[in-house]
Amino acid sequence: MDLEKVTPARHYKRPEGHLEYFDTFRDAYGDQAAIMACVFNAGKYMHRHDLKAGTVEGAIEDLGKAIHYLQFAQSILRDQLEGDLS
Repeated sequence: MDLEKVTPARHYKRPEGHLEYFDTFRDAYGDQAAIMACVFNAGKYMHRHDLKAGTVEGAIEDLGKAIHYLQFAQSILRDQLEGDLS
């Protein structure tokens, strides 16, 4: 899989020291809302994976984005678990 399509594009990157929007969202609305946003976005990409330009490459890209969002949700849950263990 081409991870370049899954990792944030250069135009999403912020200068050093600036928060990504999702970090700002998480800070403002909390972990549970951030997890739900990730699950929603993953579902959106999974639902439409076969529609993007009607290509296998487009389907792979959208499924990769779904995985990315689910991994982000996992990382939030891991942060919570580590916080509970300390």
